[in-house]
Amino acid sequence: MNINFQDVNKVDYNCYNDIIISNEYDTKNEFFGTAGQQHYRLLSYLSTLYNNTTIIDIGTHRGSSALALSYNTNNTILSFDIVDNVQNNQIKTRSNINFIIQDIFKNFDKFKEVLLSAPIILLDIDPHHGHMEYELYQYLKNNHYQGLLICDDIWHFEGMRNNFWYLVEEDYKFDITVYGHWSGTGIITFNQNYINTLNVLKPSNDNWTLVTAYFNLTKCPDASDAIKARDQNYYLQSSVSTLSLPNNLVIYCDVESYDLIYQIRPSYLRNKTKYIICEFDELMYSDKDGKKFKEYRDIINKNRKHKPYHFDPRNTASYYLFCMTRYHMLKETITENPFNSTHFAWINICIQRMGINNVRLLPLALSADRDKFSTTYIDYLPKELIDNEDEYWKMGRCSMCSGFFTGNKEYMYQVCDLIIDKFLYYLKLERGHADEQLYSPVYFDHPELFEHYYGDYQEMISSYVYIHYNPEKVIYHFITNAYKYGNYKKCLEACEFLLTSLKMRKCVLSPDYFNILSQYYMQCKTL
Repeated sequence: MNINFQDVNKVDYNCYNDIIISNEYDTKNEFFGTAGQQHYRLLSYLSTLYNNTTIIDIGTHRGSSALALSYNTNNTILSFDIVDNVQNNQIKTRSNINFIIQDIFKNFDKFKEVLLSAPIILLDIDPHHGHMEYELYQYLKNNHYQGLLICDDIWHFEGMRNNFWYLVEEDYKFDITVYGHWSGTGIITFNQNYINTLNVLKPSNDNWTLVTAYFNLTKCPDASDAIKARDQNYYLQSSVSTLSLPNNLVIYCDVESYDLIYQIRPSYLRNKTKYIICEFDELMYSDKDGKKFKEYRDIINKNRKHKPYHFDPRNTASYYLFCMTRYHMLKETITENPFNSTHFAWINICIQRMGINNVRLLPLALSADRDKFSTTYIDYLPKELIDNEDEYWKMGRCSMCSGFFTGNKEYMYQVCDLIIDKFLYYLKLERGHADEQLYSPVYFDHPELFEHYYGDYQEMISSYVYIHYNPEKVIYHFITNAYKYGNYKKCLEACEFLLTSLKMRKCVLSPDYFNILSQYYMQCKTL
């Protein structure tokens, strides 16, 4: 079978016009949505790959998915649901759809033959908690199903991710959201021929090692109410996406958190996992001044009393130090290099809090294989401000994001070392509030080590290759300020990054914002 997903949007939907026009429930005309927004064209396309066969639709609802699968009238569609919600009589009486009101999950054996012989099974059921989906997955796997299981909503619902999609072994699953439904569309197959065909969709990121960490800062002596409000349960519940990544992963944690983290990380990923169990207070920059983190905490607290600043109650000295562990851990991981990697990334253990599309688009980001230290540039701060230490350290100003950043082993090690040096330098000057405030001083000293992309915290990964979401932020946060402070080179770079994303149709801008972008672009080109 030859699957060419580029043909999905070429499906001729004129044959559906009369049905959809009279379909009152589809007020947004979603059935005609393009691939990547709605999955109906994908389903219709897949139906053309087979003839004179039976396709299974589990979760009829209003009948749109059954209708899409019936596109190839040579096939028969068996559509299952526990209630009859099909209101459109033209769908209900379509000649090659049979609607069956039965709970197929209670009748696997009754429908075993038709299930296992179907080349396509579409799975789209309520309430999207993932447990029933995983049950069907295990049944098909145990019975050596050789077709395609198409799964809807794999990203949008937390239950679908945590209780189903993340638990499916990496070898068998393929994310085809870009050709399917915005809420997430996946293919699962155990057929090696299909796997070989679909593997072209899956970039190989085996040359990468990701590093993450969790320490329970509520146990630190300076834990504020804001820190205590986000306890171990909060962070570990938000860690499932990071801990389920199919990448080489080094995890630093304290003793009390290890068992919980170990249970979250899927067992099939154990050969891609290394745990470093250590105590937060005992960490140290051994190649620097030999102090342990508990000693640094005392110094930071004294500095903040002597030179106070506009204080964020979450940014305790311990939290600042936790953020600084990133650079120590990356240097240590690069030195030991347990997975023999060429490229390294830091990723926050709770990255899913910034939006699940950051997790979904991580493979695309890593496939870029950028060598230089690469992070999202959120807001431009001029060098003149950074050099004015009294003003710069008056509050926790940040311009680049430290929740996710990448680089090859040479660039990553060098920049991490420079960030630690800046931390120690400002510590002696009784300055220092957040690790991200160290980025601009390092960047202005060594711009040749950096390669930026543009977005906000919520797009710290999704904007790595293209801007997919909230492109306006890039204009009013970064481009406007870079132009205002005279860095026309970075302003032009950001304009071109956004224009490329628009050209590739990864995002859209309103006419007003596009005019603003065009003006900045043309002015920077002439300066």
